[in-house]
Amino acid sequence: MAIVMIARALAVAGIACAALPAAAQQPRRDLISECIACHGADGIAKDKDVPHLAGQNYAYLVKQMQDFQKGRRPHKEMRVMSRAMTDSDIVDIADYYASLPR
Repeated sequence: MAIVMIARALAVAGIACAALPAAAQQPRRDLISECIACHGADGIAKDKDVPHLAGQNYAYLVKQMQDFQKGRRPHKEMRVMSRAMTDSDIVDIADYYASLPR
């Protein structure tokens, strides 16, 4: 069990090291257009039941998106939206929202 947890941590760290958050760079608009609907372009959600993403920890965002994508974290809408995302898409989205001010 510990080996599995270490392997997961290294996998997330590998993606995190590959593209650490840089200055706020607007990712492709088509990439975040669905995110904006709920989480806002500025990462501040308008609905109280939707989490703010602005300034969130980069590695956390990557892991959550991977968990939605793989069905390890249940959420119908996020599962559907993340299904077609590549690892690069997830990294770009996480980088963008992590780089925004809280």
